[in-house]
Amino acid sequence: MMLFFVSIIAICWILYELLIWTLSSYLIWNSVQQFSFVIGFFMSWMWIWAYFSRFLEKNALKNFFVIELILSIVWASSVILMKFSYIYFSAYLWLFQLIYFLITLCIWTFVWMEIPLIATIYKNLKLKSSSIVSDIFTFDYIWGLVASLIFPLILLPILWLYNISIFIWTINLFVWVSYLFYLKKFDLKIPFKKYFFASFMAFLYLLTIFLLNSKLENIYLQYYYKEPILSTFTSPYQEIVLTKRWDDFRMYLNGNLQFLSLDENMYHTALVDWPMNFLKNRENISVLVLWWGDWLATRNLLNYKNISKITLVDLDPKVVEIAKTEPNLVALNKSSLNNPKVEIISEDAFSFIWKTDKKYDFIIADFPDPRDTATAKLYSKEFYIWIFWTLKQNWIFVTQASNSFFSNKVLFSIEKTISWVFWNALAYHKYLPSFWDWWFVVSGKNIDISAEVLCPKMWCSYFDENYLEQTENLTENTLASPRIIEYYWEWYKKYNL
Repeated sequence: MMLFFVSIIAICWILYELLIWTLSSYLIWNSVQQFSFVIGFFMSWMWIWAYFSRFLEKNALKNFFVIELILSIVWASSVILMKFSYIYFSAYLWLFQLIYFLITLCIWTFVWMEIPLIATIYKNLKLKSSSIVSDIFTFDYIWGLVASLIFPLILLPILWLYNISIFIWTINLFVWVSYLFYLKKFDLKIPFKKYFFASFMAFLYLLTIFLLNSKLENIYLQYYYKEPILSTFTSPYQEIVLTKRWDDFRMYLNGNLQFLSLDENMYHTALVDWPMNFLKNRENISVLVLWWGDWLATRNLLNYKNISKITLVDLDPKVVEIAKTEPNLVALNKSSLNNPKVEIISEDAFSFIWKTDKKYDFIIADFPDPRDTATAKLYSKEFYIWIFWTLKQNWIFVTQASNSFFSNKVLFSIEKTISWVFWNALAYHKYLPSFWDWWFVVSGKNIDISAEVLCPKMWCSYFDENYLEQTENLTENTLASPRIIEYYWEWYKKYNL
């Protein structure tokens, strides 16, 4: 029976490890850094139980119960604490991270005390086992694997973050109550009534957290997004929030503005319509659009009769579903998903480009900014080489290239990387009220890539000296050396964004 408790405990601590990493990555990005922090603190804090668990062995039964009680309460409260800490301390990122570290260390301290206490209880109850330590760690690691599989495949897409934390405390509630009933068969002089009463009070607290879940989430959303929340959705990849105030309709992915309906057409004109000027005399054009889940780029492409096929690749099928069904989004994209010219593929753009054998005349890449390795690889030299082999003989390729006022190093790293692969690149910009001065990079083969053809009504490749400052020593972005992440976070910290 004690090994059964070990299995449940293993599920809890693995689930929480994954939960805290997902939440911290969602709030402050840089998933590699956050994962390193979580794993680093988790492993390094083993010295706590290695040293201090000896002081808990005398009253191992009581201390195990207290630890389970504390862990359940902290686990259930952690997501709320971290989200509201982020609201009030987001301007002081170090303070939020300090709170995040303290919560994590508190939990890991108690988690690592569970195993030696179980071993001690094994001995005190005189349970027969040829190898106590071997049994405990075998069950601990096997069920830890089970937890690591069900988190991304089942729990995250169904429950999302708040409800996963509640799910974890539910498991702990089951553990400590079952633990009490199990101990009653032994002739032990422990105050069962007192422990059951403490369990009941903890249950009332946790039930209150559960009942207030939606209200607390709404408080967080309203404070964070400012505009009235129209609807929220969750997927295995992100949280999707739609807001609307009068004619201002917006989509947010993991808290980051994806588009604003009042000026999104300005963005898509620069991304889609200007590069199409290079292809206006071509027929039967095949277009590949990578990552743009709101389908506004598709809407613009469907205005051109010489386009015969549009393939859209988006990692998150939930965004596709919303684009098909949400009335405001359907109206904005003019029901572009229902057009017979459009093919939708739910797949990671990186893997799609690597394995596809199809060729395209025009490829549009509209990825998130390169904040971590997951996004930086989409601006890498290797990815652009695969893009090159996916293009036909006479082709156009365009990508968004971030905000040049705040992140000119990111822009020029993208331009330099594309130039290395495609031999030519033209950076151009469009001012957007919602995103400021936004930049794009276009490249082509056997096509005159000039600003006059790109946007004949206005000069759009001009750089002044401020944009060119300190860009001479920039390197190309590669998978092995994703320097573009450094460039991005340099401006992010500089301007406290």
